[in-house]
Amino acid sequence: MSPTWDRKLTGSAKEPNTRTARATKYYFIDFGIARQCSHDVKHPREDIILGGDKTVPEFQNTLDPQDPFPTDIYYIGNMMREDLLQQTRGLEFMRPLVDNVVQDDPTRRPTIDEVVVHYREILRSLHWWKLRSRLVENIESFKRVMRPLGDFIRKVGYVLTFKRAIPAPRY
Repeated sequence: MSPTWDRKLTGSAKEPNTRTARATKYYFIDFGIARQCSHDVKHPREDIILGGDKTVPEFQNTLDPQDPFPTDIYYIGNMMREDLLQQTRGLEFMRPLVDNVVQDDPTRRPTIDEVVVHYREILRSLHWWKLRSRLVENIESFKRVMRPLGDFIRKVGYVLTFKRAIPAPRY
């Protein structure tokens, strides 16, 4: 199916919304390898399950059970590093946080609560204009030469209509 047609193939698809116009929800799922841990165990130990990312440092030289929470932190940080920071421009301000969550020593990685606090601090430090900036792919095609102009016009419209730079998703 062509992305230019609607789902019923009766006409053109609507122009997609921006992340500013409509809040985006992202879901990270485990593809069936999740395990439930008791709340009263602070540092559970679980057998290693190799997922799609084979770069987890604590899995390189041992088969001993590991604390899964620092591993989860590594997974999300490594995805951000490989899929966002290395592929686009505009998220350089996230480098310190990502570097922190992908440390080789799992005991030095922050907890998810610490990640959230650090992320909120980063957001508070950014200028409102930066919060509205688009991500630029490292290799953009010639067809996208005019895209910055359209993004600028859209950004000004959002500012004039008092639309929040980072809308809160509805759950």
